[in-house]
Amino acid sequence: MLVILKKTHISNAIIGWHKDADISEIVLFLKSNGAEVYLWLPVFSDLEALADFLPIIGHDGKPLKIKYDMGTGENFAFCCPANIENTDAFIEVYENHYRLDFYDGVFLDKIRFPSFIGGVESVLGCYCDYCRSNYDPSEESQLQTADSINPLGIISYKDLCYDMDSAFKKLFEYKCSAVFNSLEHLCSYFRGKGLKIGLDLFAPFLAYFVGQDYHRLVPLADFIKPMFYAMTNAPAGLPFEIDMYASAFDDNIENAQKRKSSFLNCIDYGNDFINREIAGIRKIINDNGLETRLYAGIEVNYNERFAPVTEEYIRESLSKTKEADGVVMSWDLNTTPDPHIDCFLEEIIHIV
Repeated sequence: MLVILKKTHISNAIIGWHKDADISEIVLFLKSNGAEVYLWLPVFSDLEALADFLPIIGHDGKPLKIKYDMGTGENFAFCCPANIENTDAFIEVYENHYRLDFYDGVFLDKIRFPSFIGGVESVLGCYCDYCRSNYDPSEESQLQTADSINPLGIISYKDLCYDMDSAFKKLFEYKCSAVFNSLEHLCSYFRGKGLKIGLDLFAPFLAYFVGQDYHRLVPLADFIKPMFYAMTNAPAGLPFEIDMYASAFDDNIENAQKRKSSFLNCIDYGNDFINREIAGIRKIINDNGLETRLYAGIEVNYNERFAPVTEEYIRESLSKTKEADGVVMSWDLNTTPDPHIDCFLEEIIHIV
């Protein structure tokens, strides 16, 4: 951290979130160097040991099981983001376990429904009593995949929005409304504590499927961090989530390859795609006269299995995200090699 501060200015630092970790010294150190410090808080996942949360319910009426383990202590078992009981339980957890007055803001992570990591079932739910009472159950019977290659009936992707088959569109609109309503409540609570708000979001073209609507969420935040993780083979990573979508609907490898190709063609996924995603976010900010800052999340850490990041990749990512207001060195400085940090700083200084 000291090496980074000697070479460039850190405007914001995101730190946490383990309740037993004493991070007071590093927080004070960062503040003394002019950085605003945000406490990293997972919202709808990872907190089962601290409170009783109501889980996502699958079509069979049982809690949705997602079997995915990165070996980092992080899991992807979600509670229902729509249910206000979970939102209130989250607030209670942090009132009981964290010194919110010690920080300048909060960085809200896991603010979504699960992605295709659990197969199609994890995206088509939730089937809990709360969701069933707020989302017309008669719509469920219409969620059929008539086209095996374009199972969601995607017609187009424009201005960070999808046009698709009406039944699926109604489902995703419900999920986006549910996440927004819960986050609006949480942001109001934290604002009442005098805290600023940062939001961790899927890249826009993936966000809609997990209930994150940029048009509604951007105005809630002081800054947003779209996860443009183009080399991460894990949740939120662009190649990982695209492959999860492609393989979710059946076990046919050839169909999965065709689905992937069809999807990428539909969204016009190419070398300038990230630039267009950033331009779409910028348009939301400008059109609404917002002061929300756009900090692109790019990987600088290294993990042989999940994030085989190279210095060349860091340079390429910084080039693709230079129209953002800044970047977040993601996703873990503790596992970032010194050459990656040096490369990042050299490129940042060059860009500035």
